Amino acid sequence: MSSELILYNGPTSPFGRKCKVVALILNIEHKEDKINIYKSRFLDEFNPLRQVPTLIVEGKAITDSDNICLYLDNLSNEKSLYPKDRYWDCMTMISVTNGIMENAVNRYIEMSAISEVEQRKKAIERYEKKILRSINWIENKFEEIFSNEITMDQIAIACALDYTSFRYTSDWGIENPKLKAWLENISKNDFMKSTKPGVSFKYE
Repeated sequence: MSSELILYNGPTSPFGRKCKVVALILNIEHKEDKINIYKSRFLDEFNPLRQVPTLIVEGKAITDSDNICLYLDNLSNEKSLYPKDRYWDCMTMISVTNGIMENAVNRYIEMSAISEVEQRKKAIERYEKKILRSINWIENKFEEIFSNEITMDQIAIACALDYTSFRYTSDWGIENPKLKAWLENISKNDFMKSTKPGVSFKYE
């Protein structure tokens, strides 16, 4: 049985991007396969939710981006991306960034896959408020989080902020200048440049 790692990913998934960035930073050899999730019935065998990212390891699946990132971190011989001295703070921050991504994804689906007449305006407003409130919260914790050392929560924050700009608005940077400057700086790295969102498949 092959020990090759296969990362099934989507062209725009912020969760999948998070895993790809981790693999690049930790120098984990893997094959990335960007799939059309709406037509990839083969994935049901490994992940009945048919979601990306899904990592296949020796024929078995690891699902959920957080589980995949933890697996890659444990697999690597590099320094862990999860700082021991603030492990739970890091994990909490990752959960908040996951929420930003989830709300941004839900907002995009609501506005792109549903006719304007059927769109739920209140739901869209709730998604937007949660996104912006969470980004403001991260800005207020800037000094506690950011250093010259790349950590897992920083990776998650970068992916969440970039996805917000991609699918919603970059105006979040007006009230959050520290985060805006930080994102511009970290985005100069190859692991961010090479994983920027591509062209999404049509929602079906």
